Amino acid sequence: MIKAVVFDLDDTLYGYEALDREARDRVKELVCGELKIAAEVYEEAYAYGRSETKRQLADMAASHNRLLYCQKTLEYLGVNPMPFSLRMYEAYWGTFLEKMRLFDGVREFVDRMREQGITMMICTDLTAHIQHRKIEALGLVEDIKYLVTSEEAGKEKPAPEMFALCLKKLGVEPAEVCYIGDSPAKDVEGAEAAGMQAVQFYPQQPSAAQYEKLAEMILAANRS
Repeated sequence: MIKAVVFDLDDTLYGYEALDREARDRVKELVCGELKIAAEVYEEAYAYGRSETKRQLADMAASHNRLLYCQKTLEYLGVNPMPFSLRMYEAYWGTFLEKMRLFDGVREFVDRMREQGITMMICTDLTAHIQHRKIEALGLVEDIKYLVTSEEAGKEKPAPEMFALCLKKLGVEPAEVCYIGDSPAKDVEGAEAAGMQAVQFYPQQPSAAQYEKLAEMILAANRS
């Protein structure tokens, strides 16, 4: 019997890539306009800021922190990062969060799980602060009971610590959990290694049918 559903967040409940491109373009427009520099100069600086952050922080959750990307971008350009890096950061997430929309079928799936008393949670890499903001922007704060981030767990998926923390919060057996995610390695293999049932979501072809089929599978299993 399935007692809990655990979702990955990015590219499972909504589409990440298009929003990321639009938000990064907004930041580039802001910086190039304010500093009077060419787009190519900004892009070189941003590439440095991002890669240097990841080099320093490796697989820590903070390696995804865009405020650090912004700070290091400005340092590379020889510009005082106070307070302009925060403006860049807010321009990125302001654009991103405003445009976020659930994939077709997610709202209906969530409602059906709630009707059946199935607990829902999110297990995601990245920092807790921004993932909380995403959940709020998607209108899921009343639906998601628990959140596990790589910042909290200290490891990124598919590290077992992530999935063990999910099970600890849920208080159920691994076999009673259905995990839904887009990454075969991080999500599916990581969840299966923890003893959970796992289903891959395909964000390249998002459709309501994917979530409708999944809901029927879970409800049919619980009826048997």
